[in-house]
Amino acid sequence: MKNVPTTNVLIALRNILEYKQKTLPSVIDHKNNNRINSVGDLLEYYVKDAFCEVSIGLENTDDKLKKYQQTFSYLGNSNNPPDFIVRHGVAVEVKKIEGKSFNSIALNSSFPKNYLYNNDIRISSACRQCEDEFGGWSRKDMIYAIGNVSVNRIHSLWFIYGDCFCADKSVYEKVANKIKEGVLSIPGVEFSHTKELGRVNKVDPLGITYLRIRGMWGIEHPSAVFKSYINYDPNHTNIYVLMKKETYDNIDQKPNLQKYIDSGVLKYENVQIPNPNNPAKNIDAILFTAIL
Repeated sequence: MKNVPTTNVLIALRNILEYKQKTLPSVIDHKNNNRINSVGDLLEYYVKDAFCEVSIGLENTDDKLKKYQQTFSYLGNSNNPPDFIVRHGVAVEVKKIEGKSFNSIALNSSFPKNYLYNNDIRISSACRQCEDEFGGWSRKDMIYAIGNVSVNRIHSLWFIYGDCFCADKSVYEKVANKIKEGVLSIPGVEFSHTKELGRVNKVDPLGITYLRIRGMWGIEHPSAVFKSYINYDPNHTNIYVLMKKETYDNIDQKPNLQKYIDSGVLKYENVQIPNPNNPAKNIDAILFTAIL
């Protein structure tokens, strides 16, 4: 029997449109009763609430957690991607950009992901095992939720599937491996393999200094990459959802979005976007655009 997720990106879009969510939520930390002020944390709550409708409107973090546990199989940590996983569904990584500018997105030590793989050395063991009771998982669709925010106002929010603008993992691994090979080829260097690009030991005559080699990956903002496909309204909240048509067709539970389309709030388009692995060819995709 197929395990079907109870929520998906289309349900998240429906919830944002239904609740007209243009600002970040108010969230109170149950441990100290203080209001959370971190814009990055609040954007993550916003995105989680979009996928988990029953948590919308709840302010206490403990109350939210109880609802999240019904929907998500993994809730992430600050050091490893992703930020959360929908049970039997997608993995989601939330990225915050300050202001309206479409600046590039810092991915830090993790290269861009078209999919999330269970054997990825950068995910935690808790993430790897989060659905073991259901038979485990080997690969999940990856969604980047990229929000432009000022104070508590959301200017734009993308829900973009990784396979729409990230190449195959072998492309990034090849670059990282070339760097490691280059370091190894330096005479007299003692190189250690780590989860980072590497580590050079015994740099100095005493052999007490080491050099960590870290990758700081980044990727262009989807509003820049897909500029010709969108009409950005700086005076409103702009919501975009981009996925392959194949992905859209395979979503089991599609909410009825027709009333939002009829009212002019939402636009649905069949588009062709460059294949991230071969821009000489296009792939069929679906683009939703909402202006709140």
